[in-house]
Amino acid sequence: MELGLKIEDAVKLNKELQKYAFYKNGRIRIDFKNKEALYLYNKTILKHLFDLDMEFHKNALIPTPINRYLFVKNVFENNNTNNHQIKTVLEIGTGSGIISMMIAKYYNCKVYATETVKEYINIANENIIKNNLNNNIKIIDSNNKIIEGIDEIANKKFDLIISYPPSYNSNSVPSKRSFGGAHATDVELIGGGEYGEEFSLKIIEEGINHLNKGGLIALMFPHKPVERRKAVENKIKDVGLILKTDEIKTGKRIRHIIKGYKI
Repeated sequence: MELGLKIEDAVKLNKELQKYAFYKNGRIRIDFKNKEALYLYNKTILKHLFDLDMEFHKNALIPTPINRYLFVKNVFENNNTNNHQIKTVLEIGTGSGIISMMIAKYYNCKVYATETVKEYINIANENIIKNNLNNNIKIIDSNNKIIEGIDEIANKKFDLIISYPPSYNSNSVPSKRSFGGAHATDVELIGGGEYGEEFSLKIIEEGINHLNKGGLIALMFPHKPVERRKAVENKIKDVGLILKTDEIKTGKRIRHIIKGYKI
């Protein structure tokens, strides 16, 4: 699959984008500071590159489809540590459902996906039904829990536990400042700890008890801060998992994939 969609092609494929297009130095551009433009562009990428028809919550973070696809692809296809086949998956914090839907669509897994925001849960369910993935994905209201204490998965074990976890430190406060097309709210400002690492550490601490032998925990992080990634890597080793790290790059942005394998 060739990743990426040129702006001139996106504008042709989605006529609604034309009102946000302009020319600079002889090349067509889109005003990505405009949330509606970002929303339409990413919907166009999902439709024409990934054959997914998706909606996002208007006030939430608009996910970047390509780096999430590369995350999923890395986990499933760059699995050199063991040859364990991934069949059952738990995603922590699914949002609109994009990662779970890519896993179910491209790798034919049974996916359990948790979320705590009611509006996101409704949209995720609508998305999976619209894309005929409702037999592959079950959306679960986590009620602000991570793994332990969620009845629907209490006795289950998985081949993969995956998350692009929230990573705000304990001093973060709600703000109207836009980030990625969203506004920070109390429920989104979870993460905890000095570097926003606590949520991720809890995924590892609780997740190891829900991993099948040969399974893995996979988390993706922005490039900074390094201290957050180091804390997560150390936790993986501390609980007895085998650590492996990778990088993916989309445009100028680097994302780090941290994986812990249960041998």
